[in-house]
Amino acid sequence: MPQPSLKSLQAAEAVGRLGSLSRAASSLNVTPSAVSHQLRLLEAQLEVTLFDRTDTGLVPTAKGRLLLPKLTEGFQVISDGLAEISAKPRPLLTVSCGLAFAARFLVPRLVNWNAEHPDTEIRLVTTSRLVDFDREDIDIAIRFGKGEWPDVKTEKIVDQSIELVCAPGLSKALLAQATASKVPLIVDEQSLVSWAQWSSSVGGKHFDPSRHPVVRVPDASLSYEAAVSGQGLWLAWPVLTRDAVASGILVRPDIPSWDANLGYWAVSTASRWRRPQVRKFRAWLQQTCAAAV
Repeated sequence: MPQPSLKSLQAAEAVGRLGSLSRAASSLNVTPSAVSHQLRLLEAQLEVTLFDRTDTGLVPTAKGRLLLPKLTEGFQVISDGLAEISAKPRPLLTVSCGLAFAARFLVPRLVNWNAEHPDTEIRLVTTSRLVDFDREDIDIAIRFGKGEWPDVKTEKIVDQSIELVCAPGLSKALLAQATASKVPLIVDEQSLVSWAQWSSSVGGKHFDPSRHPVVRVPDASLSYEAAVSGQGLWLAWPVLTRDAVASGILVRPDIPSWDANLGYWAVSTASRWRRPQVRKFRAWLQQTCAAAV
């Protein structure tokens, strides 16, 4: 048996789906007589009747009712496949930042970026080290410090004053004279500010860190987890704790924050800095940080 032509199969599918020769012809951009001709060819090739010709129009036979849904499904699969291979991929913007910043601030807000910039996909690379932009194909990095990195373009995103945070129960213990010195201090081994520095600037007026036990963790991400689970007091940056404080998971004891002249910066190479997507992301990030502090 010769294989039916694509035109004949399309004609049968359109008539079955739309219910009439005229509507099928309109969808296929041909005349009703052309559709009728293709139907007759298909039925002759298959040696079956797919439609009964009635006074009210064409009605699928039992064989037609068996074949037509499969034709519709098959043409939809073809249409989906063609759409997939012809779709243009969204431009990819690779952003490097620390794990804590990604988890506690950036990722929860990327839904807003995706809504505002559906044409650009974000790829996150989380690391605390200084990346090689060209070798690692990083478009923009978010770094914490004073903005003093060589051979790169920098732009401050947001200033940060370090503040004391802890789980609600520890705040009460800190205020009680009998238990204050028993509250552990969380030591982030990657932090740019030590408890000794904080004490000499602010903390010494409130308590002596040298009298407290310590809990040492390797980075800010685990410092956050330690603080939330009630393991101690944490010298934190507000960007990382804003959502937790707002929800009551963490609290700020009544101790002043300290401006250590540090902040989050957008960093990139001169050539990447000028790229439209990098400019858009910098502007969005500044606006997002400003709204959060």
